[in-house]
Amino acid sequence: MQPTYNQPDSRKIAFQQGLIMGLILAAVALVILLINTFVNTIAANAGTALLLGVLVFFLGLVAYFVAGILASKKTGKVSTGTLAGLWTGGIYGVISFIVSLGLFFSVNLPRLMSNINNLPSSTSPDTFRTLAIVGGVGGAIFGIAFAIGLGAGLGALGGLIGKSTSKVSPPPAYPNQPYPAQPYPPASAYPNQPYPSNPYPNQPYPNQPYEQ
Repeated sequence: MQPTYNQPDSRKIAFQQGLIMGLILAAVALVILLINTFVNTIAANAGTALLLGVLVFFLGLVAYFVAGILASKKTGKVSTGTLAGLWTGGIYGVISFIVSLGLFFSVNLPRLMSNINNLPSSTSPDTFRTLAIVGGVGGAIFGIAFAIGLGAGLGALGGLIGKSTSKVSPPPAYPNQPYPAQPYPPASAYPNQPYPSNPYPNQPYPNQPYEQ
C-alpha cells in the first residue's frame, strides 16, 4: 500500500500570515499617519515627519520578509512565502489607502485650500483643488501598487529561508500513481495460430490408425 502525503494548504497559510502581518503593519502605519497629520503640522516638524515615514518603510520591509519566512516554513514552498508577502502588502496597502484618503479629504485638503491666498494670482482655486485631489488620490493608488509589488518580492526572499528551515517534506513527483495494468493481447493479434490441443479439422489425432 502506497503512503499518502497530506500537504498543508498553501493558500490558506499564506493568507493567514499575510493578514496577521498586514494588520500589524497597518496599525503602526496608521498611528504614525495620525501623528504626522495632527501633530507634525508645521515646518519645524517636517524632519520628524520624514523620519517617521522612513520608519514605516523599513517596518514594511521587515513585515514582508518575516511573513514569507513563516509561511514557507509551514509548507516547504517558496511560492507560499511569495503569496504571504503579497497578502501583507495588499492588506496594508488597502487599509492605508482608505484611511489616508479619508484624512486627505477631511483634513489635508481643507488645510491646503485655506492657504490659497499664498498662491500666485495666475493659479485659480479650482485648478489648485483639482491638482491637489489628483496628487492625493494618485499617490494613494501608487502606494497600494508599490506595497503589493514590494511585498511579493520580499516575501519570495523570505520564502527561500523558510523553505531551507522547513521540516515539511515535499510530495513525490508522481504521488499515488500505480503502474497501469497490462492487458493480454486479444486473440485477433495472432491470426491463424491454433492452440496446440486443438488439431486442424479433418486431421486425426496422432497414434490413431485409419479405419479400413
